Amino acid sequence: MSGRERKVIRKKKKFGLVVEFTPTIRELTPDEETKKKIDDELKRAKGITPAYLAFKYNIRVSTAKKILREAEANSVIKRITKSRRTTVYSAATGK
Repeated sequence: MSGRERKVIRKKKKFGLVVEFTPTIRELTPDEETKKKIDDELKRAKGITPAYLAFKYNIRVSTAKKILREAEANSVIKRITKSRRTTVYSAATGK
């Protein structure tokens, strides 16, 4: 069994309760079809965050951040606001 497959892990909590869960394993790099879907969504997005992109397309948050920074550099999207924890982007109004 490879490390990328989902495994059932038992985690013991307080008071003797045992909880079973399966960890979510996200892709390191999206495939070409997923990249096209992401690009289409970025062009029409009113507000998008790295966490939203990672959850929707099953990629890592670090990969989503990289995609959004590259799109901002290419003037596809613009940064609306940035805080210590996250950054919110929106589609660019024009070039």
